[in-house]
Amino acid sequence: MARTIPSTGEPDSIRTWFASRTILTAAAKLFFANWKQVSKTLEEEQLHDLRVASRRLREALALFEPCSPSDAASKLSKRVRKVTRMLGPIRNADEAHLFFLELKQSRPQTDTAVLDELLRALEQERELARSQLAATLRHPRERRQTTTLLDALHDRLNLFRGQKANPFLDFRTFAEGALTERAETLALLLPAAAIEGDPAAQHRLRIAVKKMRYRVELMEPQLPSAGALRDKLKSHQEVLGKLHDLDVFTGMVRERMAEGSAKEKLLDVMEQLRHELFKRFMEQLQAMPLAAVPEEVRLLFPRRPQPDPAGSRQSRGRPFPRRKG
Repeated sequence: MARTIPSTGEPDSIRTWFASRTILTAAAKLFFANWKQVSKTLEEEQLHDLRVASRRLREALALFEPCSPSDAASKLSKRVRKVTRMLGPIRNADEAHLFFLELKQSRPQTDTAVLDELLRALEQERELARSQLAATLRHPRERRQTTTLLDALHDRLNLFRGQKANPFLDFRTFAEGALTERAETLALLLPAAAIEGDPAAQHRLRIAVKKMRYRVELMEPQLPSAGALRDKLKSHQEVLGKLHDLDVFTGMVRERMAEGSAKEKLLDVMEQLRHELFKRFMEQLQAMPLAAVPEEVRLLFPRRPQPDPAGSRQSRGRPFPRRKG
């Protein structure tokens, strides 16, 4: 959906060009700090932090795409996306291992021998993915090339050439258009995602919610009233993320396990878990409706009363008081 950016705004807001530089710089610093930390230890929590930082930086690049040369932001986003994707197999293996381990402990009726075989395979995949990631992240070329692209983007943020947005537009006006864009996309995806048998639609909604949450977080220093919206999006992202994980884990069982009663029983258990999780999602939609997000965005940017051009006493037919003396 194309973004429309108004040409006027509030005079007391920071300018868009300044916001683009400061927000992009902060997102990039967080990304590289996490990259440096992960390349040393490869701890699970730090891997998660790097993955989140990479997604936030990509959302910052998408947010300020109108303020940058088209090729520079695109090249850097693709580069950062490479890191995000490298982290995916480790994250999936970690989450799957934890899920099936908890399932084994909490559901004694499942075939433990089958689960043990699956857990061993996931442990091997996890170690292989970690070694491959370590080799990539620790290679000086990878970080150097990414840093070079970021420097090139900053160097080419020319305020007067090749931009789709007015660099002197106040940031609140720019932010309203950018958040409205994400909110409208989210609202369009919601009806299909409310159908239990459409996991692809729920996955698309999860991505939309995640992107909007990161966009709100990037803007929050300038929009302190957006905290409630951020928390709402985070809550929905968590339950949609669990639904997606369960779909991925179900796919693992279908693809890796031999046909038989043990496989069917495990799939039945997972189907029931998904049904319960979807019910929770629908209850959460009732308590915190995502359909209200576009209106909540609008309320973040209250309209200021416009001065009445006919507001003087004379224009309303009342004379000025006479001076004494």
